[in-house]
Amino acid sequence: MSKQFICSVLVLTVSATLAPKLANAQASNSSDQPRTSWGTPDLQGIWDFRSITPLQRPEALVNQEFLTEEEAANLEQATVDREESLLNRPARRTKAGGNVDRGEDGALGAYNDFWLDRGTTTTTSRRTSLIVDPPTGRMPALTAAAIRRNEARRNYRQQHPADSWEDRGLNDRCMFTTGLPIVPSAYNNNVHLA
Repeated sequence: MSKQFICSVLVLTVSATLAPKLANAQASNSSDQPRTSWGTPDLQGIWDFRSITPLQRPEALVNQEFLTEEEAANLEQATVDREESLLNRPARRTKAGGNVDRGEDGALGAYNDFWLDRGTTTTTSRRTSLIVDPPTGRMPALTAAAIRRNEARRNYRQQHPADSWEDRGLNDRCMFTTGLPIVPSAYNNNVHLA
């Protein structure tokens, strides 16, 4: 699946998630809501989007749109317990030849867990996925046209791997959290709006 397709789906997902909230915020005339000098909602500040809610709904929860309070609490506690266990385990030497992305016991390989900040809570709505549409909470299959575009892009990149910085993906340039869609990642899960 191409990065552009995933980005497109994520933009639509984030837009669909935020649109009702922004519409309600603009419709509200309550005095407790911060406003700019021209009357629109004031979104300035540091926004944190860490979450253990996955982008796609897990197969096991395909028919469950929301977690119960108990399920969310159990998931959050399991995450805290896992993070604590990884933090407190003894240091281990890296072995050559293995997968650098995956360590022992599900730990990370390239970074140790100290440097990551994925969050320990679900979204406040307790959704089982960040994707809200389609209702399955899963990314839809690629269309035939998208498959052809991906193949053409793949062929181009094989012939032109890095003619310029523009041929490099956002991850290669460490810019994967600098714009939309805003989805949780390993770190840098915040934006500052001034």
